[in-house]
Amino acid sequence: MSASGRGAPLASERPRRIERESVEFGRIAGLSDGIFAIAMTLLVLGLEVPDVGAAPLVEQLLGRVPNLIAFALGFALMANVWWFHHKFVGQLAWFDPTMKRLNLLLLGLVALAPFPTGLVGVAPTERAAVVPFVVLFIALTGLALAMVKHAQAVGAWRWPLSPALFRWVQAGWLASLALHVVALMIAFWLPVGALVAMTLSGTADALITRNAPRGYREWG
Repeated sequence: MSASGRGAPLASERPRRIERESVEFGRIAGLSDGIFAIAMTLLVLGLEVPDVGAAPLVEQLLGRVPNLIAFALGFALMANVWWFHHKFVGQLAWFDPTMKRLNLLLLGLVALAPFPTGLVGVAPTERAAVVPFVVLFIALTGLALAMVKHAQAVGAWRWPLSPALFRWVQAGWLASLALHVVALMIAFWLPVGALVAMTLSGTADALITRNAPRGYREWG
């Protein structure tokens, strides 16, 4: 019987893994860091330099406070996503096709982040501006959770993640996801309140980290 019959599948027919030591793995990691760097830098474009001769400088600067707050919030949330991705890739032994697709989806949303962040800077009290911003981070959090769950399911880690510790890691991301969903519900009633709720994600993570078992910091 030929190898292409009912026997074992050809190597070319199996899902191709990109091993950590390969050039392709490095290119995926490099592309990811590059997109994060560009997107986080573009957030600053929402801070327009005032025209000194048009009006008193203090008045113009005060008028840009919402833009500054939007930049700070957007940058902090994006930095949290980058930190997850940094640790996640550091723990991976390989990428499979599903992981590559999830990673590209996450990077696509990262690249989109400056747009909804700019909307919040222009109209922080408008539902139409705040809702897309919150939805973006709900999607990013959901994708991060999906990537962790897939890596655990296929055993893609460099070192095994115990089921007990995985439950803590999963709980941490579920808590962040729940907080963002609550912020979305608040956004339909009080947009500014939703932005305040989004700032609490770091506090929730700190509480979970304090009570989690040893080793959580390397994974969560």
